[in-house]
Amino acid sequence: MKKTRDDILVGLVIVTGLVLAVVGSLWLARGGLSKGYPLYARFAWGAGLKTGAPVWVSGATVGYVSDVNFEPDGTLLTELRITGSQPIPKQSPATVVPNGIFGDVAVNFTPLRAGAKYVTGDTVVSGAPTAGIAQLTAKADSITTSVTALTSAMNKELIANGGLADLRSSLAGTNKLIAQLSAIAATQSTQLSATMASLRRATSAVDSAKIDSTLSNLRAASGNMTSLTRSLDSTGHALNQIVAKVDSGNGSAAKLVNDPALYNDVHALLGRMDSLVADIKKNPKRYINVKVF
Repeated sequence: MKKTRDDILVGLVIVTGLVLAVVGSLWLARGGLSKGYPLYARFAWGAGLKTGAPVWVSGATVGYVSDVNFEPDGTLLTELRITGSQPIPKQSPATVVPNGIFGDVAVNFTPLRAGAKYVTGDTVVSGAPTAGIAQLTAKADSITTSVTALTSAMNKELIANGGLADLRSSLAGTNKLIAQLSAIAATQSTQLSATMASLRRATSAVDSAKIDSTLSNLRAASGNMTSLTRSLDSTGHALNQIVAKVDSGNGSAAKLVNDPALYNDVHALLGRMDSLVADIKKNPKRYINVKVF
């Protein structure tokens, strides 16, 4: 009986010690004997904050969330109890960040530059919340869904609908075409080599001395043609001078060429000769009198 009572007492002492240890830990975590000073911040309803969440400055614990109130405008009015000795610059936005892998969150101040410090009762600047495990899990689920849909589509097109077989057939046809093009290229290369060899033989068969002689003859002929052209130009110039003199001179040739009276006289003479010939044909006895002795 006594042993049973002692066991109960020992159990009560152990339980009491554990409860005191837990309560003491929570009390110390919330500042212990130091009351600290309050700061206030507003976050969105979905931030996931709850009383007792730690408050950090660049990862170092400086306090805890002492109160959370839901406001009608869709925000959380949060009281932050600062119990540490670390001053918090006013240019430090407060953001909700993940705390562990079980969905817990904390409030973290990120100092941007030195300056004035927050004092009791200030409302701090709130920053955009950092994506937590839930958001990352949701994005991972979305990515998994997309990958699953893509895998299903590929399986349907490449396997169920015979796309993989078509792809193999296309690759086989491409390889065959490449082989044919290679054979054509080899044939063309052989023919080109033969053509180049024939061209080299034809080039080597040409007598350079004959080519030089032909070029010399062409040069001589060109020179003779030039001399002939000059002679023709000189003759043409002389003829032009003679024609000019005949056309503008007072000599017999000029008068013969330029005087229209001569043309008229010759024309009249030819007319009279025509009349004379016609009269002789008509009356030959008038002009021809033949007597036979």
